Amino acid sequence: MKKANKFPYKRVKIYWLDIVSNSEWSSLEKAKSQVPSICEDTGYLLYKDQKKLIIFASHSFDDDDGSLTVGNTTVYPRSVVKKIEVLK
Repeated sequence: MKKANKFPYKRVKIYWLDIVSNSEWSSLEKAKSQVPSICEDTGYLLYKDQKKLIIFASHSFDDDDGSLTVGNTTVYPRSVVKKIEVLK
């Protein structure tokens, strides 16, 4: 097995807003008081621009040439991402 290349991706925690829906009958006031859910995901930052952010949770190095492959990717619209925290 060849030596793997240096791992260039930062481990991050993403805080993002998700849609909340409710199928119960509610008063107008109760319906108006609903808020989006604040969610967290952790992974490695693959890509970020003004429109999207992509993380991956799994990775592997190829035995033959040491190239990196990734799995468990998640793409977020940047409009729902509220904070990106770099983890150590």
